[in-house]
Amino acid sequence: MRILITGGTGFVGLATAETLLAAGHEVTLFATSPLPDAFRDAKALAGAKIALGDICSEADLGAVIAQARPEAVLHLAAMTPDIEAEREMAARIIAVNVGGTATLLKMLRNAPDLKRVVTTSSVAVYGHVDLADGPIAEERAPNPASLYGITKAAAENTAQRLASLYGFDLRIARLGPLFGPWEYHTGVRPLLSPHAQVLAQWRKGSAAALARPLLGDWLYSRDAAQGLADLLTGTELRHAVYNIGAGASETVLDWANGFSGSVGGHGATVATSDEAPNVTVTMAQDRASLSIDRLSQDTGYTPKYRGETAAADYAEWLTTFDPLPKRISA
Repeated sequence: MRILITGGTGFVGLATAETLLAAGHEVTLFATSPLPDAFRDAKALAGAKIALGDICSEADLGAVIAQARPEAVLHLAAMTPDIEAEREMAARIIAVNVGGTATLLKMLRNAPDLKRVVTTSSVAVYGHVDLADGPIAEERAPNPASLYGITKAAAENTAQRLASLYGFDLRIARLGPLFGPWEYHTGVRPLLSPHAQVLAQWRKGSAAALARPLLGDWLYSRDAAQGLADLLTGTELRHAVYNIGAGASETVLDWANGFSGSVGGHGATVATSDEAPNVTVTMAQDRASLSIDRLSQDTGYTPKYRGETAAADYAEWLTTFDPLPKRISA
């Protein structure tokens, strides 16, 4: 299958490209930025075509659609702002996350072979849900608090309306909180996962100091990629909206202290009252996990990467693409 991925050179785009290429699909990555130098020779991405352009540009989208002739499209292009970006770049964030979605769907009317569009959303559309009220099923009404969640909810509604007008088979994937292989600073996602921030502290020779243990259903990027691939290619999809989550929860504190030995890191602690955390998170409190029952029932999706399996896989990937300094990992 010929598959076009917008935002394709970003974190989730590269993880999904890896999965799709391994399955024999033809993949085109559309993005504002090329592959970072560290990934340009990655065998896992060999064969992916790259086209640069702006998700808000009809001309750029028209060109890549004509070139790629997609049978399926995965729409990932988005801005994931931190609080400072919300303050300073609100109009641009709305333009990209909502306007870019509308522009893409408009231009896909000119894709004669198109069979399905999967647009990605986020757990952020649900807003805060107490742990006791989880797991969060897709039927729960969106109640976003952050600008990112607000724009993602608006993009969902926009995509569903335009898909009905244009006659597309559209599915929405609400992703849980992510970490793992292919995560890097892209410029449109200023705040990396707590896991990546822990690694950054280890590279400095420091332990990670967390504001709290950070319980969450942290979704490994390769599991997210498989879930998205299942939605792109699935033949028995009975719903418009699907959560993609980890199916289990753990704390970043436990992850860091368990993973530290795999890469020669410095562990993690919860910061004391007179100590500033060196890992930043936007969530003021832990939230409920996502239900993955719907996706599992319709596609057979089962997260593979948990505990020791995820640790071994991530350690191997880091050794190849993003090793910790020898003074730490030796």
